[in-house]
Amino acid sequence: MQGASDSSKGVVVSRTHYRKLLENEYLGQWDLMDESGNCREVVVAIEKVEPYVPERKQRRKMPDGSYKDVPNKKLKITFVGKRKPWLSGPATHQVLRSLYGPYKEDWIGKRVTLYVDSTVMYGNEKTGGLRLRPEKPAVRVPTTTSALDNPVDNGKSEQLARARETAGIREPGED
Repeated sequence: MQGASDSSKGVVVSRTHYRKLLENEYLGQWDLMDESGNCREVVVAIEKVEPYVPERKQRRKMPDGSYKDVPNKKLKITFVGKRKPWLSGPATHQVLRSLYGPYKEDWIGKRVTLYVDSTVMYGNEKTGGLRLRPEKPAVRVPTTTSALDNPVDNGKSEQLARARETAGIREPGED
């Protein structure tokens, strides 16, 4: 949560989600939080859909002690005019298929509504995550003009990468 309000005093306290401090390569739920900490919905148009290829393959240890490659089930979706792509999972793929058909070429140029779903699980932990609304966005809803459009500060990105490495923070798809 980025911000909170103290209703007893009627004061809004601005707070920053720690993930906003890290220059992440991919879109996350913290990117959809406004200054008061509320999660917002955004309408974006799909520019490109491609398979996500992690830098290192994920492997799972089997009961016999051997290791097996974990199949990659994610797609990297880039949005028109946005600097961060989104790593989407199978639940998203089902929504896109129901909205625009099974062919990725038919998804290009189509508008979708992203929102934060606090019930998303990562393993046994409820972490929250991004989801797509299962209906086509209304034509009258404007596309977002948010911080997702800001250019990346290369100096800050390098500093944050060093800090992540020192702290042992892993990127999506890393072991």
